[in-house]
Amino acid sequence: MKNILWTLLVSILLAGASCQEKIDYEKEKAAIIDVLEKETEAFFDYDIDRLASFHVQDETNMRLTATKSGYTYDEGWGKVRSFFLDYFENVAEPGDFYEIKRNYKIKIYGESAWAIYDNDFYNENDELLSTSIHAQILEKVGGVWKIVFYNSIYTSTWDDEMDIEEEIDMGEVE
Repeated sequence: MKNILWTLLVSILLAGASCQEKIDYEKEKAAIIDVLEKETEAFFDYDIDRLASFHVQDETNMRLTATKSGYTYDEGWGKVRSFFLDYFENVAEPGDFYEIKRNYKIKIYGESAWAIYDNDFYNENDELLSTSIHAQILEKVGGVWKIVFYNSIYTSTWDDEMDIEEEIDMGEVE
């Protein structure tokens, strides 16, 4: 009787483990990259409704950017949306600007994921205007990946040649 119960318990545990949904990482990575690329297209088209469709539209949505001159932080979709609208109306310059995203690193956790990548920003003359590193967190909402957190650090705004020992007090090394 003891052996039957033990065998039954092990069988139930193995059945439960094998019933867990397998993630098709390549398919999900492709879907995440597609969302990030299409969200950028909507941004450069100044299309707030299409851009919004790629974001989680609640108070958990956050946007954080850092440059040499400072940083911006917005929390909640209302404030993030206002950031985009202000940019479209007051900051954006006319021209055919575009970005190239490269070196994607993506980690998927079932219904959430993070993506880190390099981002190069160009003008219509194909001149590189800035470089940055982006980190985004995405969640699946109704089976579709949506951006819930956006972070960018503009690396081109920092001095290229920096003596790390001058910038950071390393203290005595034993």
